[in-house]
Amino acid sequence: MGKRSAALLATAALAALTLAGQASAAPSDRTPAAAAQRIQASQTLYAPFALNHNESVSSNTATLVMQSDGNLVVYDEFGRARWASRTVGQGWTAQFQTDGNFVVYTRNGRAVWDSKTAGHPGSRLAVQDDGNVVIYDGSQAIWSTGTAH
Repeated sequence: MGKRSAALLATAALAALTLAGQASAAPSDRTPAAAAQRIQASQTLYAPFALNHNESVSSNTATLVMQSDGNLVVYDEFGRARWASRTVGQGWTAQFQTDGNFVVYTRNGRAVWDSKTAGHPGSRLAVQDDGNVVIYDGSQAIWSTGTAH
């Protein structure tokens, strides 16, 4: 096998592994109907925006998902959890609010986690290609998951 053929096979194998990792990054339940629904959106989100139960937003190397267990989690391209809000059993929706705060709420509307970024209207939430999820006010990062890789 020539060098070119070997390189093409290696590239195809890496692409297949990456796609498999991205597919497994979504939370899995026992029924296909309960699998996470992907929102077709850009990687930059503006308020107001909500990630409801079983929804996710992705870049090439990160998936931000509001899981069915109530946890808001960032997964890398290999399906490994890199950050979590630690709201298992509590969270229902994650809302990026017009005041710049990103908040996980219970089904009854009680806040159980937040990014502590209120007071920054016009901010944007970016699920970045470097694997990090960041809230920006203008060009300044005011919160991040610290998951760049």
